[in-house]
Amino acid sequence: MAKKRGKKKEKKEQKSDSSSRKGSKNGKSQGEVSLVIVLPFASMKDMAAGLARVSAYIEDPTHHGKPASEDKVSSLVASRYAGHNFSITDFKRAINALGKLTPSEERVQKTILSALRKNGQRHCYVIAHVSSDEKTLQHEKWHATYHFDADYRARVSGIWGMVKKSSPAWANQFMKHLGDKYAQHVWVDEFQAIVLNREYECATKTVNLLQSILPKKEPFVTVQVKV
Repeated sequence: MAKKRGKKKEKKEQKSDSSSRKGSKNGKSQGEVSLVIVLPFASMKDMAAGLARVSAYIEDPTHHGKPASEDKVSSLVASRYAGHNFSITDFKRAINALGKLTPSEERVQKTILSALRKNGQRHCYVIAHVSSDEKTLQHEKWHATYHFDADYRARVSGIWGMVKKSSPAWANQFMKHLGDKYAQHVWVDEFQAIVLNREYECATKTVNLLQSILPKKEPFVTVQVKV
């Protein structure tokens, strides 16, 4: 009997060890909390000075994957973004590609890296908005939800596919709207954030479908830091 109990104990320990090694969504270990760093800016001008080139590199329809020069900041579509969002991995990739940073970009970089050190988080997302604009803050939080929750991402993709089939005229019009502002790889993400935030006229059924699949709790904690 003692030998059998020993085997059961050994199997239980092995199972526990296997569970502790198993990753969850986005490569996080079970129980690990994702972090969203919130950057509130005093104005869109200040925000564009610090982040327009970063966002342009990440998702601009023309400059995606191409570092824009400092003198083009004011002409970038991203300079007119009401908010910004990106993973820490994409941010670091963009910063490395830009090379020499402006004083505003250096200040943002130092702020983000300092927040990372203080919070000790590997799985991090960054969102920015003008401090008085709560509506845009919510829009950016939905981007963070889309980034961290794999199940939600899959369901959003399914709804987007359904909308394109059932309402092709609306979908084509919406994609044209997106195409003026974003590279195609972020369109589905923008679809859910824009529709949920009621920023583009859309069928009530689509809004309700997206609302119905939102997780009951945000899959992250937020920390607001002064830039």
